[in-house]
Amino acid sequence: MQDPSAEQLRLLAAQVEKLQESTVTRQEFDQLKAQVQRLASRLDEIAPADQIPDEHLAIMSAVFAATIGKRFKIRQVQHVAEPGGWAQAGRVNLHAQRHVRRS
Repeated sequence: MQDPSAEQLRLLAAQVEKLQESTVTRQEFDQLKAQVQRLASRLDEIAPADQIPDEHLAIMSAVFAATIGKRFKIRQVQHVAEPGGWAQAGRVNLHAQRHVRRS
């Protein structure tokens, strides 16, 4: 095994220095975490998870109408559970393929 060159050591030292400059202290992390939790709780108060605002329904209706080419009425909206890891892996695999098969 060869010893690292001076240039390689200089590059490695520069990368280590960059990492040290970009680190976040534990106190900063805890402050950011608390702020995210406060924002999440405010968001739940403003728009509960089980309600969809009328503006969003209107936007969805307009997008669907533009896509399909005719007007229609949204009768029902259902929340879909977050997919598991296998479903996500399948979608990633599908998107990675060059030619998507359509049925």
